[in-house]
Amino acid sequence: MPSYMVTAINVGSFNLGEADRVLSIFTAERGLIKAIAKGARKPGTKMAGRSDILCVNELLLSKGRTFEIITQAQTVDSFPKLRTDLSRLSYGLFYAELTNAFSQGLEDDPKAYLDFLMNALQQLSNSELSPIHLSLNFQLKLLEFLGVKPELTFCIYCREVLHDYNLSKFNVELGGIVCTACFQQGRQSQVSEHHPDHDELEHEHGMLSRGVHITPLVWKTIILADAGSVAESSNKAPVVVSEQAQRLIQAYVEHKAGKRLKSLDLLGKFKDLNNSKQSAES
Repeated sequence: MPSYMVTAINVGSFNLGEADRVLSIFTAERGLIKAIAKGARKPGTKMAGRSDILCVNELLLSKGRTFEIITQAQTVDSFPKLRTDLSRLSYGLFYAELTNAFSQGLEDDPKAYLDFLMNALQQLSNSELSPIHLSLNFQLKLLEFLGVKPELTFCIYCREVLHDYNLSKFNVELGGIVCTACFQQGRQSQVSEHHPDHDELEHEHGMLSRGVHITPLVWKTIILADAGSVAESSNKAPVVVSEQAQRLIQAYVEHKAGKRLKSLDLLGKFKDLNNSKQSAES
């Protein structure tokens, strides 16, 4: 069977048969591939560790009928520090889920994206910076790779420069922030008399009144993360503001993906459990 070498990171998997595992691997050479890791579920085998999610391997693949077959594997990096921190591991798994969700849009330059992903995981693993702010930066850079990054500096409708005093709504459908004047225009169109000849214009104006309210602090947190000023945004933003920024950008990412992303659910449940324990103790 024809064989070829790839550099790949494991971004998903499912079990096959009694001992095998099918890996979703994002490769520098061909983008996303599904490949069988034979015997990966047998305890103590080398392939068991090499098939872990977020493990980077040099692989020799053989062509298969449905899936490629891994015939050789050598680990390059497994980001061990991530696996000792639930919060950072959850965000790492989130990066993997995003890679799976948007893999088709990343095929034009898979090596550049793989390098970006590995650097992001190294920073998440080794940096003391907030994982929320690192995640914001990652998501915005991923959206830039895909060519669908939201508009953050101008009103998405009238193109007015945004500032602290004219922010209104973040609209995932329109792909950016609507200023106060355009939001009011949208509100007024909802209560105005209906004109059958103006259906398209009224729908457009009605869209302006939708979205999630965005505060200046949340907006600045996102702007700083987008600029790569993660340390500055971490220092300036209270935790509640950081979480609001994360939820807002994740909602936009999910809209573009066409599905809900679940990797951070466990982190949310863990936080809720801790809050419940603290309330009970007090």
